[in-house]
Amino acid sequence: MEGDFDSGQENANFVLDQEYSELLHILNNQPSTVIQKLCAMVPGDTFNPTSFSTTVEALMDFYSQADSSLCSGFLQGICLLCENIPMWLETRLMSVSGNPTNLCDISRLSVTESSEDQIIKRPRIDYWEQYITSVKDWQIMRWEAARKGLVMDVELDTVWVNVRRVNKTREQTDQTPRTKEHEHGPQEGQVTLDTFLQGCTGKVTVLNGPPGSGKTILMSRLGELWANNLGPIPSSHLFILLELRHLKVMSEPISFHELLFQHYLPSEGKEDKENAILDYLLSNPEQSCWVLDGYDEFQCNVDERNSNDAQLDLRSPRPVADLISGLLKRHILPGCTVIFTCRLRDSTAFEGQADKIGLLQHWNHHEIKKYVDKYFGLKDHLVFGKHATKLLFSSKQLVAMSSIPALCNISCICLEYLLQKMQGSDKDKEHLKKDKEDVFSVPQMPSTLSQIYLMSIGAFLSCGSEQEHLTTSVDLSQSVLCHLVSLISHYKSELTDLCKLAWEGLQARKILFLEEEIPYGIVDFSVNTGFISKTKLRQSGILVNAYYFIHITVQEFLSALKIMTSKDDNELKNRLRLRTRWASKSDQRTLFTNSLHLFLSGLASPCCLAILTLLTKADENVVRKRQETVKKWIQNMCHATLTGPKVLELCHCIWEFQDNDLSKQLLRAKPKLELHNMTLSPNDLEVLAFVLNSSEENITGLDFQGCSIALDSLELLSQCKTMNDLSFHSRKYGDSFAEKLITVLPKLESLEKFSFCDASLTAIGAAYLASALQECPRITEINLSGNNLRDEGTKHITDIVSKLPRLSSINLGQNNNSLKAAVCLIKEISSLNIQHIDIDGGVENLTVTLDPSRDRNSPIIESQAEVSLLKQKWSKSEMKKFAQTLTQYPPISVLNLSGGQWKVETLKELVNFLPKFNITEKIILNSSCSSIEAVIVLTTLMSDCTTFSEIHIRRKSPSTVTIVCGGSGSKSLSLSSCALKPLHLDKILQSLGQPSNLTSLDLSNNALSDEGMEILFNGLSFFTRIHEINASNNGVTVEGVKLLSEALCFHNRLTQVHTSHNGSQTILLKFCSDQGTDELRIFRANNSCLRPEQVTSLCTKLIHCRTLLQLDLSHSPLSNDTIKNLVEVLPKMTSLQTLNLTASSMSMPGALMLVRGLTDCQRVKSVQLSPQRESLVLFDKKKQNQFSCRLSHFHVDRHSLGMLLETLQSGPQLSELDLSNNNLSENEVKHFAETLPRLKVNNYINLSNNGLNEQAMLEVANTLSTCDNVSAVEVCLAQDPKCIIWLKKGQVKQLRVTGATLTRKHQGQLVKIVSWSRWPIKIELKNCFSESIEEFVEMFNSSSAGCTLTIEESWIRSEEAVRLLCHCLELNRNISSISIQQTTLHLSLETSNDTSHYSVCGDPDQQAFTATRKIGLVDCGTQGGHLALMEDTLRRCPFLTELDFSHNCLGEIGAEFLSFIIPSMPKLTSLSVDHELSRCEHFVEILCKSLPQCKNLQNLSLSGGVISETAAETMISVLPSLKLLNLSFCSWSNSGVLLLTRSLALCEHLEELCLDAVHLHQESKMCLVQSLTNTKTLRVLKLSKVSTSSNVLDVLVALKGLAHLENLEMGSWKMNDREVEQLMRLLPLWTHLQKICLSKTLYDDQSGAKLLEALKNCTHLKELNISHNHLGELTATKMALVFPSLIHLCVIDISENNIGPKGCVNLAKAISCLKSLTKMNLTCIGTSELCVVVASLANCPQIQDVRLGWNSCGDDLALELVRVLPFCQSLEKIDLECNHVSLVGAEALLKAMESSLALKIISFHVFPPLFRLWKNKVPPVAAERLSLKDKRLSFSST
Repeated sequence: MEGDFDSGQENANFVLDQEYSELLHILNNQPSTVIQKLCAMVPGDTFNPTSFSTTVEALMDFYSQADSSLCSGFLQGICLLCENIPMWLETRLMSVSGNPTNLCDISRLSVTESSEDQIIKRPRIDYWEQYITSVKDWQIMRWEAARKGLVMDVELDTVWVNVRRVNKTREQTDQTPRTKEHEHGPQEGQVTLDTFLQGCTGKVTVLNGPPGSGKTILMSRLGELWANNLGPIPSSHLFILLELRHLKVMSEPISFHELLFQHYLPSEGKEDKENAILDYLLSNPEQSCWVLDGYDEFQCNVDERNSNDAQLDLRSPRPVADLISGLLKRHILPGCTVIFTCRLRDSTAFEGQADKIGLLQHWNHHEIKKYVDKYFGLKDHLVFGKHATKLLFSSKQLVAMSSIPALCNISCICLEYLLQKMQGSDKDKEHLKKDKEDVFSVPQMPSTLSQIYLMSIGAFLSCGSEQEHLTTSVDLSQSVLCHLVSLISHYKSELTDLCKLAWEGLQARKILFLEEEIPYGIVDFSVNTGFISKTKLRQSGILVNAYYFIHITVQEFLSALKIMTSKDDNELKNRLRLRTRWASKSDQRTLFTNSLHLFLSGLASPCCLAILTLLTKADENVVRKRQETVKKWIQNMCHATLTGPKVLELCHCIWEFQDNDLSKQLLRAKPKLELHNMTLSPNDLEVLAFVLNSSEENITGLDFQGCSIALDSLELLSQCKTMNDLSFHSRKYGDSFAEKLITVLPKLESLEKFSFCDASLTAIGAAYLASALQECPRITEINLSGNNLRDEGTKHITDIVSKLPRLSSINLGQNNNSLKAAVCLIKEISSLNIQHIDIDGGVENLTVTLDPSRDRNSPIIESQAEVSLLKQKWSKSEMKKFAQTLTQYPPISVLNLSGGQWKVETLKELVNFLPKFNITEKIILNSSCSSIEAVIVLTTLMSDCTTFSEIHIRRKSPSTVTIVCGGSGSKSLSLSSCALKPLHLDKILQSLGQPSNLTSLDLSNNALSDEGMEILFNGLSFFTRIHEINASNNGVTVEGVKLLSEALCFHNRLTQVHTSHNGSQTILLKFCSDQGTDELRIFRANNSCLRPEQVTSLCTKLIHCRTLLQLDLSHSPLSNDTIKNLVEVLPKMTSLQTLNLTASSMSMPGALMLVRGLTDCQRVKSVQLSPQRESLVLFDKKKQNQFSCRLSHFHVDRHSLGMLLETLQSGPQLSELDLSNNNLSENEVKHFAETLPRLKVNNYINLSNNGLNEQAMLEVANTLSTCDNVSAVEVCLAQDPKCIIWLKKGQVKQLRVTGATLTRKHQGQLVKIVSWSRWPIKIELKNCFSESIEEFVEMFNSSSAGCTLTIEESWIRSEEAVRLLCHCLELNRNISSISIQQTTLHLSLETSNDTSHYSVCGDPDQQAFTATRKIGLVDCGTQGGHLALMEDTLRRCPFLTELDFSHNCLGEIGAEFLSFIIPSMPKLTSLSVDHELSRCEHFVEILCKSLPQCKNLQNLSLSGGVISETAAETMISVLPSLKLLNLSFCSWSNSGVLLLTRSLALCEHLEELCLDAVHLHQESKMCLVQSLTNTKTLRVLKLSKVSTSSNVLDVLVALKGLAHLENLEMGSWKMNDREVEQLMRLLPLWTHLQKICLSKTLYDDQSGAKLLEALKNCTHLKELNISHNHLGELTATKMALVFPSLIHLCVIDISENNIGPKGCVNLAKAISCLKSLTKMNLTCIGTSELCVVVASLANCPQIQDVRLGWNSCGDDLALELVRVLPFCQSLEKIDLECNHVSLVGAEALLKAMESSLALKIISFHVFPPLFRLWKNKVPPVAAERLSLKDKRLSFSST
């Protein structure tokens, strides 16, 4: 060893000796070429080893003994040439090697002079050349390292590129989606990559290709060729190859200097040398070539960077993106050569910048096969290669993958793994021995992409270091997924970490990982198995290791595995989105292929459940849930609105999931899949076929518009067996495309519609298609428009029409056909049941529609053919020739000759021939009538030809002419918008003939003026059959309107004249069909500004009308002077029936003037005036004694109110007075109340919606005491305010107030009103108190005798209710009855002045007793503990006779209290403690202990209680005195019920017995029978829902002696024949019967009829319930016979029966006789024809409640209800639940309620639901709108 050696420092020899074994291992694994280069570095010729292994050892030994400088050079050569050196070792070697003296030898620099001499002579050039030499060596070594893993040699002249046309014009930002294949225009051709790069010097070149297409390898090869002075890049240029994915790792800004010398290749000198190289580069930029590889992996849009040449300092740090952008935009090194590689979708950044753009072609089948053979040939598996090729080409998915080199490699790895396992399986060895084996004998390959990638995981895992321990062989008769379990279970931990790494990279948008970023322990595993590959990148000039997945899709698939096995649902949901194949500049750039949704769909398949469960730590249900999430997402996407590319992606998702049900869901939502402007691979077509073939209805279709499809792939369309619609639209589809379809179309068994439009088809292609289509017998539609068929091609298609029996439509338009050929076509196929022929202009449109349902051989009876010959510019002679030809045609339904624009002579020629045409429906001549003369020519057809029924002519654009054929008898002429003047009208009337048989004449939108109206008026007598004349918009003035009013009076058949806007707009005349004079005449002058004298003149003319007249002046402003004139003339109009003044802008003085004038007219029935609502004045023929008056929505002040009241006082009697919505103030209300005694009103006064406050309410309430005829006052100050004063004399008056805030002052005034009244007043107050009810009650004294008070407040509950009741009794001793039910307080005051209090034992210090006789706390939440508060109160009530604590939760505490307090009530006669919500087992038993002390007890109600034997024994003692006993819903012991039923015989005075829903065993039932036999006093017997084990016959027999029975309820007894007969025999005996309930008791229609017959003698019957009894028409018939005798019947319930439509007719007859009927239930009676029943309600004036639900009734029922409502003024509720009433019916009901004043004030409650329309056909939005208008219209469930 020579040279100095310092043992205290590391030198090269020391490190070589220390790391000898590690370096020896590394060198033994290097290629021989690397060893040869290292050997070439040895000086001299003394080094001659004998073998490879001895060479490495000899080399190591030589340099270990060499001097330090040589050893340093050797170590640096190892770092530069060798692969797979650990980072720590490489760092150490580079550090110790330093800057050796023989660096030029390493770099192969032929430098003979010293560095100092060169620096002096040629510093920059020499440094530049030295650096180029270093770069060349680096590129050569880089290529040698890269080519080691390649299967095939890489040559630029064997790689093909599609060259794209470049548009250098810089466009604005375009957001429009474009297909990827058209992003840079059409192709210019295909060239080799070597040719493509020729001439790229000094330009920007872009090479596009998908991930894995070999762009990086090709650029490395390009660099190697340059280094060897080959290839398109000049060797004198500096070649810089930068992988942008390496630069993406850098987060800090760098300078251009650092980019070149630290991140590409460091120079061999110091800073001055690097500066010299950089200076030379800046001075000569054209001598550099920059290859920027992987722009798509850089993830920064350099097109958006704003780099300015003036601002760029190449030695200052900048973001890398700015440097790249500067190179692209020529801001840096202008003139240099720049080559970018990227994916196609990211090439939008180069628009306007690139000079050349090319796209790498995918491999074809030949190249794929060549690669597969080479791959297996290198591994000495030639037999495998043969079978691998067969397996690969049997899978469309593998073929699609293998078209990309990197994925082809993965496919080969999978196939190798699969074939190796097949070789290990005994049963599969035979397959591999057959050299000529058919590909289909090989077991089926995995069909989906996800399954293939799962198989690739198995292939990678099988390459693991422990693979020898896995002996599982593959049986291909099973799914390949099943054989991954053992491998995955063995490597579960490593695979989980790898999936996590992939997912983290995908989230961080990272594909390159530094060594420290990879979890410890999986680096070697991942590299050895092949999941990831290793590369080197420079960081601060030092080479470090980095890793990346073998392909981006592998990283995505592993990420999908991670997502499907994680617990975060958001990760899964956020990644479920469809990608589009359309690209735009606004798309977000991504590193990945966006295949994640496909992998997730595939992993969601049930077949992947086992593998996913193995990888996750959770149980199988978690995985199932995530798979279900993916499935639901696919289902949702099936119903979403998607573009064509996303539809195709969705089909791929369904294919991956392999579920036919998902395909069916997609096809149900999108039967025809529209695919526009995209490239479709064979794999895409196979997926589409899979989706379409899932349909079972054969109604699927495909629409290809502008899609690129390889001709060889079209055969795959024949797999779409269920497709019935196939469309192709694009100029790229031509004759060769049609030729390929010859073999496809006949195989489409379901094809019905075929379209080949806007393409490049000629007659040759038409012949191809014709030969194919004639073998499609199901074809119905053919569309070949927009091609170039010409007459010859059209002939090919028409020749096959007769061979297609189901053909219904052919479209051959825009095919350069001649008109002559088209007309000949019509003639040739006229016998084929044509429906429509459409020829437009120069045959731009040629469509033939046929009727396939008719036999083509049968004669044509009724024509349906439509012929259109549009835009034909014919002369008179040509028209004549065509018309003569057309007369020979078979019948035609429609003839369309629009667009001709002929002269008058030509039109006359056509008109002469028109009657000879065999036209059955109509003739259309649009745009052919350009003059008035032409109009007159056409109108002559109405008089000369009887075959035409209608003519519609319009000259104004768009000009239209329609002539309708038919002999219906009516004739219509429309000349709208024809610019007619009076002179023209005279000519037209003459052309029509006299008399004219026209029935309708439309002259609207012309210029006839008043003169034209006079001509029309004089000609009316000639129209003997006219029904309607429309003369609107003819410039008519008021004078013309007057003329029409005169015509209305004197023309016998004219019945209606409608005008508007003083005649300038609407003028419509309507006539009756005969000469009768009694029909109502209507004259309307709407939206007209009539002056006073014009109104007088108009009405004066109408005085002469001899029949009933309706005058409508609505929407016409009326001034006060106009109203004054109108009032003067109205009494003279004796025929006037209705005057409509709606929306006439009438002022309040005008309204008063009108009312004052109308009071003098004795024929007035009703006056309704409102500026916002309908305003009508109704008259009668005879003198009226009274009328109704309504003035609403005016602003009525004190003066106006005084004048109105003065007028009404002096006028006739009023039936109703409505002053609602007039903003009356408090003083005005007071004035009205003071005047009320002098007003003559019979029914009611409405002051609602006037903003009344509490004081105004009291003024109105005071009328109860000041006016004897005021019977009730109803006031609501809350929501929907109202105020009603009823004027009916009676013995009791009522005051109802809601929502008022009553202060103590208000309360005092209210009490005074009660005390001043001569009659008792019943007061009802709701939501008027927040507290202090007791003080209000205290105010009532003896002067309020007979008054009853009802107060409802939500807070009156529970303990508060008890306290309120006690306080009221303490403060007012005049209360005779007090109770609280739910939240309502009811109390009554004494009606006499009898002494009502006494001293206790004569002690004056004791409180006086009260006169209270009734106390109740019912259903108010009272608990037993609350009753203790009442002890003192109850003891001060010695006269108490009635106590009711029903429906509370008293419990045993309450029972104990009652048992304790009841003995202190000696006069107690009635006790009610019913239970519903909860039962206390000992309650009744405890309570009954006190009953024996109640000597006067007559009524006992213990409903719902638990009666034990002890309680029964105690109750026996009080039974003899009872008149009422209610034990319904009680539960009792057998001994208890037996004891009670036996003891009922002791009840000598019992009148009412209630035993509903009790359980009786046989013995207790017999005891009850015996007791009923002995109880003769019963009037009410309730035995519904009684549970018993025997029949009811013996019970019925026991009822024979009940002669005084009034109420019998025996529902749910299910009687048989004998029992029904027994009941029929009893009913005639019960002559006092008032109510009978037999629901769910009878069994058939005959039983119902017998029951009705038996009830004939029960003349006092009021209620009849026979629901749920299977009754029908027979029972309804009997009702019609029996009901007339039941004059008191007021309630009937026949719901849940099958009455039927015929039965409803008889039921209607029966109801018509029931004048007292108040409630009727017809729910679900088996028919929707209930109009006749509703109509009968007009005879039931007292009807209140009608239930018609669940009968499927429609709007006809609603309209019938509208008709009946005026006759049913007492109606409170109509239930129409679950019917078919639509918005039309609901709006009709709303309008009826608005027009009927009485219905508005039915009840005191704030507008309760009158009509219940839940579950009808009214849309929710409309229902809400109607409910807001009127709350009585309810659409809710309650």
